[in-house]
Amino acid sequence: MSKNLDAPFIKTKATDYGIMRDVLIALMPVSLMAVWSFGIPSFLMLTLGVVSAVSFEYAYQRIMKKEVTIKDLSAAVTGLLIGLSLPSTAPLWMVVFGTAVAILIIKQLPGGIGRNTFNPAVFSRVLIKILFSPLITDWVLPGPDAVSAATPLSFIGDGSKTIPAGAPAFYDAFMGHIGGNMGEMVKWAILLGFAYLVIRKVINFWVPVSMLAGLFLTTLLFGESDPGFALYHVITGTAMFAAVFMVTDYTSGPLNNKARIYYALLIGILTGVIRYSFALPGGVGIAILIMNLLAPVLDGYCTPRVFGHKGRVIPTSSVLRR
Repeated sequence: MSKNLDAPFIKTKATDYGIMRDVLIALMPVSLMAVWSFGIPSFLMLTLGVVSAVSFEYAYQRIMKKEVTIKDLSAAVTGLLIGLSLPSTAPLWMVVFGTAVAILIIKQLPGGIGRNTFNPAVFSRVLIKILFSPLITDWVLPGPDAVSAATPLSFIGDGSKTIPAGAPAFYDAFMGHIGGNMGEMVKWAILLGFAYLVIRKVINFWVPVSMLAGLFLTTLLFGESDPGFALYHVITGTAMFAAVFMVTDYTSGPLNNKARIYYALLIGILTGVIRYSFALPGGVGIAILIMNLLAPVLDGYCTPRVFGHKGRVIPTSSVLRR
C-alpha cells in the first residue's frame, strides 16, 4: 500500500503556465503562416495582441492590488488568439479594443483565469464583428498585392445547399490560398497545432473531432446528404481553428469529460444551424458563447451519482474551474 495518502488523491504535474506554454507553441505554425502570407502588418497585429493583453492584465492587477499572474501566459494566449481571429486588413486599434474587452471585462472582472463564464477571445471576436463588421470583412488574398477576395463561406452560407460555381477549390481552402481571418486560413498548420496538443495531452482528441462532426452532420442534412458540401463547411471559415483552440478551453467549458464531448458536438450543430439559417458565416463564435452558458447544465446532467447520495453531487464553485 502506498504511504502517500494525503489529499488530494488525484495529482498532476500540469500547471497553468505549462498548459498555456503548450498552447502558444501549438499556435506557432498558424502564426508563422499568417506572417508568411501577409507580412509585416500581420506580425504587428499579433505582437500588439500579445503585448496589449499582457499589459492590460498587469495594469488591472496592480491597480486593484491583486496578485500579478501574467507569468502564467494566459493573457498572452488570449491576445494571440484575438490577433489571429482578425483579417490582416483590420486596424491596429481594433486589436487593442479586443484585448481590452477580453482581459478587463470578460476575464478579470469575474475574478481572473478559471472564473470567467465566457471564453474571452471568442466574446471579444463576436463583439468586434457586431460593432465593426464593415471594417473586418475586407478580406484579401495572401501575397504582397492585397487583392480583395470573398471568404469561401460567403458561397455556402444562408440557405445554400450546394457548392456553387466560383467557390474556391478544396485544395485552396485547405492550403490557405483564400481570403479570411489570419488564423483560420492554413488548415494544415491548424492540424499541426492539434497534433501537438493531443500528444502533449493538453486537449482531449475527441473534443475538436466532436465539434467538427456536429458541423459535418448538420450541414450534411441541410446539404441534401452531399458529403462534399458538408466537408466544405468543415474546412472553410473558423470551424477548425475554433475547434482546436477555443472549444477546448478549460475554463469556459464543462468540467466532466463526457460533458465536454456533448458540449463540443452541440457547438458544431449550432454552428451549422446558424450558418444555414442566417447570413452569419461567423456563427461558430455565437455557438460557443451559447454553449459557454449551458456548460454547467451539461456538467449537472453528466456528473454521475455518488454512492450514498440520492442525487448527483455537482461542484458549484467557479473556483473549481481552475
